[in-house]
Amino acid sequence: MYFRQFFDSANAAMSYLLADLPSKQAVVIDPSSDPCQSLLLMSLLAERELTLAHILLTHTHRQAANDLADHYRGTPIVVGKHTRSSIGDRLVEHGETIQFGDERIQVIATPGHTTDSVSYLWRDRLFCGDALELRGCARNVVDDCDPRRIYDSVVTRLFALSDETLVFPGHDFHGRTVSTIGEERTHNPFFLTRSRDDFVTAFSTYRPGPLHFPAAGKP
Repeated sequence: MYFRQFFDSANAAMSYLLADLPSKQAVVIDPSSDPCQSLLLMSLLAERELTLAHILLTHTHRQAANDLADHYRGTPIVVGKHTRSSIGDRLVEHGETIQFGDERIQVIATPGHTTDSVSYLWRDRLFCGDALELRGCARNVVDDCDPRRIYDSVVTRLFALSDETLVFPGHDFHGRTVSTIGEERTHNPFFLTRSRDDFVTAFSTYRPGPLHFPAAGKP
């Protein structure tokens, strides 16, 4: 197998390249629509003689998602079933699998940040987009955002995975590019010892940034 992280300093976004080396098939998760980042990815694929089988999006924000189609023409784009974007060659829902070569990726529906948010589980690695920010909580102020569904997605689906599952986020705002489910379940202050109702109440006054989200047990 082959695995590579990419970081776009313009918006702190993370993207990921996964490849099955025997078949030379690859997928990319949340690729940047920036032309320079796209060129870097395509150059790496060519260098390793890899064929891009799928583009997997953990969620869509309308214009950014639409721009992707211009940079990766001919590659099928996979998005969550309930997307409001105009792109998407394959709409996936909870429990489906995506195959490239002999590798399989499991789709986990994690709505809340957007209606179409999904996470992808590959081997021991979870790619969660903005469903779960490492030691944080991503807020979407542009499109549809439902804190009740964020809480349910994280607590009932992502935190149900094994402690050793590696967590790769959609952004690196805090100098962390990887965590584990066990670490986030134990140490993420946005969900730690907080009930669903308390989370929703705190989220209503939250402004992006870890210092502005009320701590559990405080108004």
